[in-house]
Amino acid sequence: MRMRNSSKSYGAVAIALHWIVVLVVLGAWFTGRLGDALPRDSHELGLFFHISFGLALFSIALARFGWRIADPPPAPEPSKFGGKVGSKLGTWAGRASELVHLTIYALMFAIPVFGIMTQLARGYPLPVFGLLDIPSPWTGDRAFTHDMKELHELLANLLMVLIVLHAGAALVHHYVLHDRTLLRMVPGAQS
Repeated sequence: MRMRNSSKSYGAVAIALHWIVVLVVLGAWFTGRLGDALPRDSHELGLFFHISFGLALFSIALARFGWRIADPPPAPEPSKFGGKVGSKLGTWAGRASELVHLTIYALMFAIPVFGIMTQLARGYPLPVFGLLDIPSPWTGDRAFTHDMKELHELLANLLMVLIVLHAGAALVHHYVLHDRTLLRMVPGAQS
């Protein structure tokens, strides 16, 4: 498999970054959702993993965005909507796809930033993968912490909704439209 994208399919780097982001987003979301359900003695460890997933997401999303700029994605797969290629639904769907992708990228950066703000607003240091702690510039502020946490959670849930829409659209392309949109991002399915 080639490393870079071609005009018709994704390369190994884009595919690997895509699926790594999927795993990290799921890890961050699930550790965030399960954090409050953990026993008190495990809560700090759960928060450490959640923060680590969030920092990893920010870093990997930055790499993915940089790679997307350096190695633009292939053109959209031609799809038939109602028997015609390029119908109005196709134009609308293409624009919706672009908007969803851009919003997903924006959220992959914004969510970790608001998560970091939440941790620092508590007055707690930010643990960076267990290697160092970045001290908070603030003493704990409950109202600010609450606002940051609410925004962080709202955006994280919005990201999950968009990911479900994104995955659903890929499945529609595969099973209804019978094009290669989904297969272009599956490792080893390139032809």
